[in-house]
Amino acid sequence: MPYKYDVFLSHNSKDKPAVETIAKSLQQKYGLKCWLDKWNLVPGEPWQEALEDALDECETVAVFVGPNTISPWENEEMRSALEARVHDKTRRVIPVLLPGASDSRDLKLPRFLTRLTWADLRAGLGDEEGLYRLYCGIRGIKPGEQLEREKAAGSGLPHGSYLPFMRNTLFTGREGDLQHLAENLLKENSTNTVISQAVTGMGGIGKTQLAVEFAWRYGYRFKGVHWLDLRDPQALDGAIALCGMHMGYRHADQRDQVAATLQTWTAEGPRLLILDNFEEVTQANDVLVRFAHPSLRLLVTSRRKDFPKSTGLQVQQLNLFSEAESLGFLEKTLEQVETPTARKVLAETLGHLPLALELAANYINVNQIEIEGYLKELADLLGHESMQAEWFQELDIPNPTKHDQSLFATFQLSWQEVKDETQQKVFMLAGYCASNTPIPLDIFKQTLELEDKALSKALYRLNALGLLPLANELPGIHPLLATYARTLAHSSKDLLESFADKLARLARQANDQMDQTGSLGWFVPLRPHILSTAEFADEAGVQAAASLLGNLGYYLRKIADYKGAQAAYERALKISEATYGADHPTVALRVNNLGGVLQDLGDLAGAQAAYERALKIDEATYGPDHPAVAIRVNNLGGVLKALGDLAGAKASIERALKIDEAAYGADHPAVGTGINNLGLVLQDLGDLAGAKAAFERALKIAEATYGADHPTVAIRVNNLGGVLHDLGDLPGAKAAYERALKIAEATYGTDHPTVARDVNNLGRVLQDLGDLAGAKTAFERALKIDEATYGADHPTVATLVNNLGLVLQDLGDLAGAQAAYERALKISEATYGADHPTVAIRVNNLGSVLKALGDLAGAKAAFERALKIDEAVYGADHPEVAIDVNNLGGVLKALGDLAGAKAAFERALKIDEATYGADHPAVARDVNNLGLALQDLGDLAGAKAAFERALRILKKFLPEGHPTIKIVQENLELLSGQK
Repeated sequence: MPYKYDVFLSHNSKDKPAVETIAKSLQQKYGLKCWLDKWNLVPGEPWQEALEDALDECETVAVFVGPNTISPWENEEMRSALEARVHDKTRRVIPVLLPGASDSRDLKLPRFLTRLTWADLRAGLGDEEGLYRLYCGIRGIKPGEQLEREKAAGSGLPHGSYLPFMRNTLFTGREGDLQHLAENLLKENSTNTVISQAVTGMGGIGKTQLAVEFAWRYGYRFKGVHWLDLRDPQALDGAIALCGMHMGYRHADQRDQVAATLQTWTAEGPRLLILDNFEEVTQANDVLVRFAHPSLRLLVTSRRKDFPKSTGLQVQQLNLFSEAESLGFLEKTLEQVETPTARKVLAETLGHLPLALELAANYINVNQIEIEGYLKELADLLGHESMQAEWFQELDIPNPTKHDQSLFATFQLSWQEVKDETQQKVFMLAGYCASNTPIPLDIFKQTLELEDKALSKALYRLNALGLLPLANELPGIHPLLATYARTLAHSSKDLLESFADKLARLARQANDQMDQTGSLGWFVPLRPHILSTAEFADEAGVQAAASLLGNLGYYLRKIADYKGAQAAYERALKISEATYGADHPTVALRVNNLGGVLQDLGDLAGAQAAYERALKIDEATYGPDHPAVAIRVNNLGGVLKALGDLAGAKASIERALKIDEAAYGADHPAVGTGINNLGLVLQDLGDLAGAKAAFERALKIAEATYGADHPTVAIRVNNLGGVLHDLGDLPGAKAAYERALKIAEATYGTDHPTVARDVNNLGRVLQDLGDLAGAKTAFERALKIDEATYGADHPTVATLVNNLGLVLQDLGDLAGAQAAYERALKISEATYGADHPTVAIRVNNLGSVLKALGDLAGAKAAFERALKIDEAVYGADHPEVAIDVNNLGGVLKALGDLAGAKAAFERALKIDEATYGADHPAVARDVNNLGLALQDLGDLAGAKAAFERALRILKKFLPEGHPTIKIVQENLELLSGQK
């Protein structure tokens, strides 16, 4: 039979203060129910009969022996207990030595005590080891390795741990499950494999609570305890990054944060990783392989138990509470005294499901009613038609005993106590958020337009009812409660529509803040809830799901998760197409955004197709001369420029400019943007004077619109500095970059990524001015800013590392340059894949330093790889291909393959003449290189003609004395000397 108390404390009345202290420790530390006469005897009632009844209700008797020896009545108590033990071997008698007691061998005690194993507290009432051994005796378990666990109980988690749940002081039972976990996860790892354990069971069974209790009990045995929410395996990196934040890492770029965290976990073990709510068993191998290290111990919680055997997970099925555990939990939780019979009926009615018991206890405590009254209410609800709601199907778990129905009734009773409309809305909206994840208060404040006081009141009430528990002052919701909340909200589609729409606005605001401040942290806490809400909104046919996914895609693109951004944009597009049809302007917006990320990914043909589709839609909607059409034409011009179709790009941008001038007038900022874009394509076409004029006009418009110190002005000044740089006006370029930098620093502060952009540009011109030390300092400053903003592995960081490599190469630090190029290449490959045009740029630079180091074979292989990438992306006749062929020609020349070099230079020349015409600086470069090859081949006349042609071209575009002109002049002079 179940006993009412765990232990009867038999003692001499003179030892009562010491025994009461021990009783409190057993109760508070181990959750034991102790019978102590001082606590349980009712004044005025016969005490001897009460003691006898108490002995019958206690599973164990502890006999305390202190300096005052044993009282006569204490002997009677022992004899009664022993007599009971004859009939029930599970009942134990435990002798306990108190401080001041003599050694057990010197005490004059009844023979039956001398044969029993003692618990020794003579070292003091605070002796953790002695207290633990007493606990083990009461529970009937071997102390073993659990001793260390309990010595550390309550001491907290290791530094840097992340466990988003406080220890549950009402945690009851599960000792066998905890012991099983300890045996598997605490054992020494003599192999080179990861030790892992999965706890599985139905929703509400207490898997998460078991994991939390295990972490608090045994956390001290690990270097760290780290909680990962695996409800969405795609968000795994975000969960790892969050753990890293609690370890003290502050890398803004998620990939860098993840890399640093994983490196520490595997270097300093053992570490306990709790993968909570991992339901996607098909992705188990892909997820778990990331933690395949002997320093890690994995604890997985899941409703699913059909994990592939290849994962190596040892599955531990968590069952419903036993009757004893249910009764123990209710006795500990309920504030009013209830009979064992009433608790038993309640436990059976609720099917011993822990979550249902917890909610029932909360409801009973809040309403101060008895179990009997609660059961009457519950019985009245069981037959209600609402019990057949759709949410049962959504759970997708076995239901042989219909306990979920009882759970629904439990939720229903708690919900009936929520009378306030604000509280109701907060709970229902929480159902659309990500479960078991802290919900930022701004979500409720902005979507429900709540003041702090009203929200605090609502959260306090919902927390008290157990519907929306608070952790670190932020609410979170259990998955089953979230399902119930959505069931309540289903009757009002308007609620979800409003919530999704306002949450999308909040996401947009977070993205705007991210752009203004350069900090990526604004969006991070919203991310899981935006994705979760988008899922439910999409399922319900709410169009705002597309806006949520669009904003998510914007953020993912910002952190260089281009594949994730593509997936978000494609889903947003699909929703908008289903809502509006294929030819709606909103669809054009979605297609346009998709085009942008496809261009980032190097899928230029896909980007062109997307921009052309968006353009076609807007032309049909607005006509050919609408400003919206100008935006689409501008974007199309950008991808045509990237594809090397400079004539097509120029035509597109000129069309966009004509539309905007007609719509807004000649001096509108939209016109300024168009003129700026035209300048960029003119610059690529080699029309440097035209580009300079365009940038100057765009700058004039921006200054008139915004004033002299606006960030838009800084952009225009930067571009003007770029063409001045190309024209050889290095002091003018330097002055332009310095002005842009000054504006950016005044606007954003000294550590903003826009400042890094300007510092990088300044470094480039300092390098060309010969101030290599100044250039190196500039690149290092820019790199430091962007690493702090984006993390170590962002593509923007790769660009700065590449530029630092260029100046190191000029300084003669070839090893440093090689290391920089290799790092930039590694980042770009990780970001874009091995065959992206940006990778080709990195490989080209690596080839140049290998050539300088004398590794001509390595340089040749690098240039050939870059050429192969660009030919696949752009085709055989693109100017980027001409650059690659030129570089390859240079190394062939160095290798002595003069015929191969000549053929390469002639091919590059042919491409650039077809692209730019006969008189472009790129053509001059090709002709000069061809002249060098002809010179080595002995064709001095051909070489002279080539150098003279190159010089003629350059003088058309560049001022006298430009460094490039000097190089060609020197080639001519050397040739004359050779003759």
